[in-house]
Amino acid sequence: MLYFDAPGEIIINTVDERPTTKDNVSTDELIRLFSVLSHDLKSPIFSIDGFSELLIGDYQEKLDEEGKDFLNRIRSSAQQMKKVLDDMSHMVKLLARPNARRATPLREVVEEVLLKYNFMVEEGGVRIDVPPDLPTVNVDPEKMREAIGALISNALFFNDRAKGERTIAIECTPDGNGHRFCVRDNGIGIDARYTAQIFDLGLKLDKTRGGGPGYGLYLAKRVIESHGGKISVDSALGEGSTFCVTIPR
Repeated sequence: MLYFDAPGEIIINTVDERPTTKDNVSTDELIRLFSVLSHDLKSPIFSIDGFSELLIGDYQEKLDEEGKDFLNRIRSSAQQMKKVLDDMSHMVKLLARPNARRATPLREVVEEVLLKYNFMVEEGGVRIDVPPDLPTVNVDPEKMREAIGALISNALFFNDRAKGERTIAIECTPDGNGHRFCVRDNGIGIDARYTAQIFDLGLKLDKTRGGGPGYGLYLAKRVIESHGGKISVDSALGEGSTFCVTIPR
């Protein structure tokens, strides 16, 4: 369910039902509104990016190094704004639609995610252990791919160990009436004061690293909960993190 709870605040509830808002505005209308706003924002962003590119290409001989640096920063910021809008639009549309469950081999999902982040794996010399006998689960494959992708990309991104010393271990064990799927890394870890907040929308504990808008773990939590599961983290500074999700049968 996607609705406005307070001025300027959007709350997303991913229960499998036709969503409406407190004011009886349909989710489809809110998605259309977001799409229109996104389109209107992208137009000036494209202009900023395009004209700054022209300035860099046609007038770089008239600019000193500081001027070139300013222009490059302007263009980089414009491209980042476009990426944030694209990512947020994707998240809103993904979470707003009902789950389309089908039998999905978890190994296929993991392999697709690792292929997507292959550059980060190779660049960091990351050793990844994937068990050969991952189960088949009844989930929405697109949503589950996004959730697991968020956990793995988080493990890849927050690791400062030397190339060749970084590890990610994927584990999956029976858990009551379902499965417990975990992603364990040897990265920088999380201060215990913030472990309860890392699934909040937009939270970025280390802004110096840049990256996306900070919704990956929030998205993972919403996806898992919409499937009737739970997500948790066990972490300590300098000792890595273990993110686990439960996936009901």
